[in-house]
Amino acid sequence: MSLIKDVFSPSWLDRLGEAVDVPDFRIRVEQGDWNELAFKQRVRRVAETLETILPSFPDSIAELERLAPQFTGLPGIVFPEYVERTATLADWTLAIETLAKLTPHSTSEFAVRRFLLADQERFLEQAFKWTRSDDEHVRRLASEGTRPRLPWGQAIPRLIADPRPALPILDALLQDPSLYVRKSVANHLND
Repeated sequence: MSLIKDVFSPSWLDRLGEAVDVPDFRIRVEQGDWNELAFKQRVRRVAETLETILPSFPDSIAELERLAPQFTGLPGIVFPEYVERTATLADWTLAIETLAKLTPHSTSEFAVRRFLLADQERFLEQAFKWTRSDDEHVRRLASEGTRPRLPWGQAIPRLIADPRPALPILDALLQDPSLYVRKSVANHLND
């Protein structure tokens, strides 16, 4: 039985290296303690390695949008992680827009938390707008991104202390046509 951290297989890393035209990409990523790293630590390592290759945010947006559809599923969270790590708070709007574009290919629920913590009211307004998206992944991002105790994610102390500011988002999604979204709402309510 493989571990979740093994989604970053040698072949996956080689394929990403080919996509960014860096033949030794896997060697750069797997340096030193790779085998000991847990899943989220591996996500960080891959994103850090991409930082040495891709232009800084926001100049990297086009490249991220090119790469994300080729690397879907769980390991694709390295691209939202890249945005979280490299976008400044001055890039808030552009970073949030980019994360919404990336989330259908994997998920941006972890990466958006930095922006939620920096400006909760502004983020909740944006998340509420996402509840009306045509894309179920973006609607799910509204719920998952605001979960106060998201597993593997940074806790949101203000929403733990008072979850009421997120309730309009959950109300808007409670009867969403997508089971994927409704399960996220249930998990959020469970938090």
